[in-house]
Amino acid sequence: MAQKRLSVFIALVAVFSALCAVLTSAIAIPSPTGYTHIGDTIIYLAALLFGSRLGLFVGLIGPTLADIVVGYPRWYVTLLAHGVQGYIAGMGKGKRYRTQVLIMLTAGIVMSFTYFVVNVYIKGLMPALTSLFRDIFGQTLVSVILSSLLVRPLEKNPLIQKVAQMI
Repeated sequence: MAQKRLSVFIALVAVFSALCAVLTSAIAIPSPTGYTHIGDTIIYLAALLFGSRLGLFVGLIGPTLADIVVGYPRWYVTLLAHGVQGYIAGMGKGKRYRTQVLIMLTAGIVMSFTYFVVNVYIKGLMPALTSLFRDIFGQTLVSVILSSLLVRPLEKNPLIQKVAQMI
């Protein structure tokens, strides 16, 4: 039984990480310190549907792969920022809708401030502030809105429910 759970978990991580990498790199809007994307939507959905552990792994793998593909030099910051984002978002699994939205916003703000701290050191305060604004109001807010629209129908999907019981 443990082998089956592990196999399902690995498959989910692979599928959600691939979706995240595609959304992150395919719809990337350049900025002074990197790029803005909607790949966080997939991190939020994976985390809310299947929990913090899956959110952590998808946050670690998906955006990091995208960074490597697009040539973003600080992929190592992505590991921390999006990994923690996925873990925090997973705390909303099974919670009320309003709570899930607040947890996603919290996770996005933590991710945004992680990049902000690094950007202040590397690029300076003004580009870092520009990036922080973009990360919160572009990337986080848009991804939270998209995830909020998708999470309830997906939670009710019989296949998603069955897979969630398998991990």
